[in-house]
Amino acid sequence: ACVGALAIEITVDELGVAIVGLDGSVVHSRRVSRQRGGPSVVDAVADIAALVGALGVKSRDVNGRRLVGIGVAIAGLVDDATNVVVRAPNLDWTNVALGEQLSDALGLQLPLFVANDGDVGALAEARFGAGVGADNMVYVSGEVGVGGGIFVDGRRVAGRSGFAGEIGHMPVNPDGQLCRCGATGCWETEIGEVTLLVRAGRDPDGGARLIADVIEAAERGEPAATEALAEEARWLGVGIAGLINIFDPEIVVLGGFLGAIVPLIDDQLRARVEARSFQGLCRSVAVVGGALGGDAGLIGAAELAFEPLVSNPLIAG
Repeated sequence: ACVGALAIEITVDELGVAIVGLDGSVVHSRRVSRQRGGPSVVDAVADIAALVGALGVKSRDVNGRRLVGIGVAIAGLVDDATNVVVRAPNLDWTNVALGEQLSDALGLQLPLFVANDGDVGALAEARFGAGVGADNMVYVSGEVGVGGGIFVDGRRVAGRSGFAGEIGHMPVNPDGQLCRCGATGCWETEIGEVTLLVRAGRDPDGGARLIADVIEAAERGEPAATEALAEEARWLGVGIAGLINIFDPEIVVLGGFLGAIVPLIDDQLRARVEARSFQGLCRSVAVVGGALGGDAGLIGAAELAFEPLVSNPLIAG
């Protein structure tokens, strides 16, 4: 039988589940919007179980495809060894034993892996998307929060506690806003979804629908939207230039809504990045939108579940 993985994604605005193939293809998926500042952990787990049921997953075998594991992507810091969400500031979750709760709720008797959404998005783009062929890649994903992942010599930079890649919380503006993480002037507060919407004169809680509205308005030449995207390019350039100087990547991949706005800010962003590069040093780094769009998190989550199979193909039986 073909193999597959059950992928789960938990963001501030949405829950998503999917069956993903070994080649990164999303075979079946379901998503549901959620109220911002939304449900408790218990409610979220119950909603995910209902979505998985609606996807037709009742056992390890689904439509002729054998599931080998479950991967979960979440917007937060995760202890990979215990599947505990240590801190998810934009969800207001702290020390949540998410892996254990989901395993109990789903009852599928499958290995389950939880990881940061930025890390798994980077993994997906590195293996199947815009980063294919690049051993050194920086991935930046923008939603309500800003996350990311770093690949150096083909390996993800994890850090001492597995928390490396929290690039949305780089301090970039000492006179900036208070971030949900408790610090001041994080990159997330300058380039995140909420700030872009405020600068464009939209409801800060409008989510993806109003981000799409800002993009359409900028294409029409609306001044407020155009100026908001120009400021977005400015602060994106500050952070990306710093990441390039630290990690020396071949490519910077932008996911989430940041990928969607690349065509509108490409020239401005390139100028901002180059203005902060070492003068006289010829180092061309492509800054591109992700190739996987909104599926990057689910595809990357599935890759977590496939890792043991890739290491030992005999377990598929």
